[in-house]
Amino acid sequence: MARINPRLLERIQQKLGIGHQQAYRRIAAKATELMVSRDLAAIAVAADAGINVSKATLATEDQRAALRAATTGRSPRESAPAPPRPSNAQPAPRNRRRSQPRKARKSNSVMVVHGRNSEARDALFTFLRAIGLQPIEFTQGIKKTKRGAPYVGQVLDTMFAQAAAVVVLLTADDEAQLKKEFRKPTDPAYERRLTGQARPNVLFEAGRAFGTHPDETILVQVGPHRPFTDISGVHIVHLGNDASSRQDLANRLEQAGCATNTDGTDWFTAGEFGSKRRRGLTRK
Repeated sequence: MARINPRLLERIQQKLGIGHQQAYRRIAAKATELMVSRDLAAIAVAADAGINVSKATLATEDQRAALRAATTGRSPRESAPAPPRPSNAQPAPRNRRRSQPRKARKSNSVMVVHGRNSEARDALFTFLRAIGLQPIEFTQGIKKTKRGAPYVGQVLDTMFAQAAAVVVLLTADDEAQLKKEFRKPTDPAYERRLTGQARPNVLFEAGRAFGTHPDETILVQVGPHRPFTDISGVHIVHLGNDASSRQDLANRLEQAGCATNTDGTDWFTAGEFGSKRRRGLTRK
């Protein structure tokens, strides 16, 4: 497997203002979207970010041709630049149709993935509606696929066709700990006792959403939750009754492409994320 050009990776991080892990996540998502190797996916991510990939130090001509072939369905030979025309050749007819600039997605639909904490789920729905959004549950997404037994990926793809973002609500519905035979002396304390974490289906659906739409997937945590290292460095909105956390979530939804409406002040108190949901989630 071809390695990602380190100079190209550095340029992506600088241009987008993201870290090493986040850059790799975007490249992995692009590789899945285009069904290409990661070195070609990195070139596509860089091009989307406005980086000039025509420089030989960032991408070779063979790589650019292979990427063009993957996105147009033509072979690399067909995608290669045409040879120069003779000086007496007639100019090719000019295509009068100009490509329209890509518009940012704006929708008031938000897909919500949640567990069994119905109180936290209802509070989140109330908050989302208060800022002008329409929350949609995963079960509604299943119906929209019009399939008898759709895969998680099919549900997410169907929902992303109409929803601007996916909000994954993390609540400590389950309890987990590391089995004694697998523990190490350096393991943190939460590995040695039962601690609360989200349901496995919520964690799986969160990972699937991040794999295909990392920029439109938002993790929202209510109450204490068992850490999971695979998302270290990923920003989690710790949602509560304070104005700052609500503003944080509203901003993240806006950045993801949601048509939020934060006029007025009702949304600062809509939905109750009180302490009663935090009791009993972690066993000492």
